Amino acid sequence: MDTFAAELHQRITSAREHLRAAQDTGDLDAERIYSGELDSLIHQALENGITVPSEDTGQHT
Repeated sequence: MDTFAAELHQRITSAREHLRAAQDTGDLDAERIYSGELDSLIHQALENGITVPSEDTGQHT
């Protein structure tokens, strides 16, 4: 895995964690921010042919 793909995977994982935390606390503003960030990161990964790790396992799908 190259550096770009590794960085995207790390950022996707982080955005998912932040989104779950925002959902758990009911922070709607943070939910919107992290949901948008996650969508953007996933879109960027797919545009570049990078496999996106699944949310449940952290493994590549």
